[in-house]
Amino acid sequence: MKRSVFFIAFLSCCSFIMAQQASSSCNDTQKIFFGLSVGPTIDWFAPTNDAIIKKNAKGGFIAGADINFALAKTTQIYFATGVLVRYLQGDFSFNNRYLFPSPTDTLEISTVRTYQTTYITVPTGIKFRTKSIKKCVFLGKIGLYHNFRVGGNQVDNFSFPGENAPISPKYYISTEKVKNKDAAFFAESGYFGLGFEYLLGKSRVFVNVDYSCQFNYFSKKAKSNITAEQFKSIVHSLHIVFGFYF
Repeated sequence: MKRSVFFIAFLSCCSFIMAQQASSSCNDTQKIFFGLSVGPTIDWFAPTNDAIIKKNAKGGFIAGADINFALAKTTQIYFATGVLVRYLQGDFSFNNRYLFPSPTDTLEISTVRTYQTTYITVPTGIKFRTKSIKKCVFLGKIGLYHNFRVGGNQVDNFSFPGENAPISPKYYISTEKVKNKDAAFFAESGYFGLGFEYLLGKSRVFVNVDYSCQFNYFSKKAKSNITAEQFKSIVHSLHIVFGFYF
């Protein structure tokens, strides 16, 4: 299914470029672009086993520098790479066992765990640009994000002693925020997207809308402390990115 999605996206980008072969009113010969970008993301976990249950989408951001190298004489096909900082948030629910001050006092309860993860991301992909038409350029892109975890935290939230307990008032508890020890050090993502550029002299301003799918999130050590079942999930993301090339 994943291969089919990216294959269809690739063909769509190629068709889009071929359909935009029109006369240009601006200089389309630039072979290298350096750029800076920043924008918000919307991220959500999609569990791939029964150990966890998905919850709400959360906001993050992606920012950094990128460089594009022309791969053809027509300067319409580019290799795109760079260095980005990606901040990802997400949460899910599951049953967890907590040990309270008394060594024999434990409780299994439904918990919502929130993860905050910072990655250094290196994109490698192909970008397709149309010829400029009245200073406007349209583009499509497809590729991979290579994500390296450099930081992050996690925190649990639950109600005590439980939704069905006949005790009032109900207490809502948050655990201490601790270092994110569940996220894998390396995570691979696929992405594709569309964008628009406007020429300002030798520079360009742009906006992109991208979708990415992170194929893994958890390390092998991330498991339920009740069943020992490993946590498994992919992460879907929508990026809206603004920036400029010079």
